[in-house]
Amino acid sequence: MIVFITGSGKRLGRAFALNFAKKGWDVVIHYFESEESAEKTKDEIIKMGRKAYLVKADLRSFSEIESAFTSTVNEFGIPKVLINNSGIFPKAKKIFEISKNDWEEAIQINLSAEFYTSKIFVEFARKNSRIVNISSLGAFEIWKNRIPYNVSKSAIIQLTKALARELAPFISVNTVCPGAIYFENEPSENDSAMLKANRIPMKRYATPEEIFEAVYFFSTCSNYITGQFLCVDGGASLIK
Repeated sequence: MIVFITGSGKRLGRAFALNFAKKGWDVVIHYFESEESAEKTKDEIIKMGRKAYLVKADLRSFSEIESAFTSTVNEFGIPKVLINNSGIFPKAKKIFEISKNDWEEAIQINLSAEFYTSKIFVEFARKNSRIVNISSLGAFEIWKNRIPYNVSKSAIIQLTKALARELAPFISVNTVCPGAIYFENEPSENDSAMLKANRIPMKRYATPEEIFEAVYFFSTCSNYITGQFLCVDGGASLIK
């Protein structure tokens, strides 16, 4: 089976790609700027005995996404699962500091891109295919000076429900909402993470593999489960 993962050249998307390969899947690795990391991810998947296919696309461009899917289908195969992982976490800004470009970029990459990729995916998808969107704990919590991020991530929940309603009974659509994640190769961020982890009931940040477990569940579970979201946050959403 084939999984198409946006933003899978680095960080969380890379972890998804490698873990899908470990489960026996072939992987379409999408990237835009992180070509070197995407190539490395591809090489690691091939070493596992699985197939990998690289596609480059600016997710702000509908035509580039369309070209990426067309080349995938023609040269690699039809994906069974789409993971809408790409996203940005804009710098914290007060409302009077947020530019038109700041707002549009967050909406384009965090929200519109998930709609574009989903729309094109369903044109090729077969019955019982899956779409898994990646949102955030920020869909439910209002973080100070993060208006574009909070709005774009919360809108993904509604997009998921709308897609699930429209695409049933042939394609299921669900969302994973990660909380804070610990990346081993980012020491400066991890130093700060260790200080903040005590605020989380589980007293630590998630690993990328723990987020993958939720993604894999939605990728393989009964298609009767659709239009749902799952928070993987160590209980952080319980704290008010």
